[in-house]
Amino acid sequence: MVTTLRSFSGFSVDDADAALRFYRDTLGLPARENAMGGLDIDLTEGSTVFVYPKGEAHVPASYTMLNLVVPDIDEAVTQLDAAGVSLIRYPDFEQDERGVARSTDPNKGPTIGWIADPAGNVIALIQE
Repeated sequence: MVTTLRSFSGFSVDDADAALRFYRDTLGLPARENAMGGLDIDLTEGSTVFVYPKGEAHVPASYTMLNLVVPDIDEAVTQLDAAGVSLIRYPDFEQDERGVARSTDPNKGPTIGWIADPAGNVIALIQE
């Protein structure tokens, strides 16, 4: 077995400055530049995610690469709308006029919506 001291995930963006503004100013996450030219974003419960710039070589993740659990998805969508961020519409999901897929049965999935960061990476908003 491998002994680890801590673990973290990472993902790329094309523009670290735009990502910093989005994660820190729009989403309100504790994000800061790091010594390697990327970003560190502090998540809840002590986790950190490393965001590294790849410039033109960046390709947006083809999956949801960050999940944010929110207490009230409608309030989160209202705040994002005010910041100019719209929810992504997926043809295979039944989404309401705001872009939220509302679950009436928690065994079949959460109430959820998706946004993209400036680099096109997908982030889920999940109502607790």
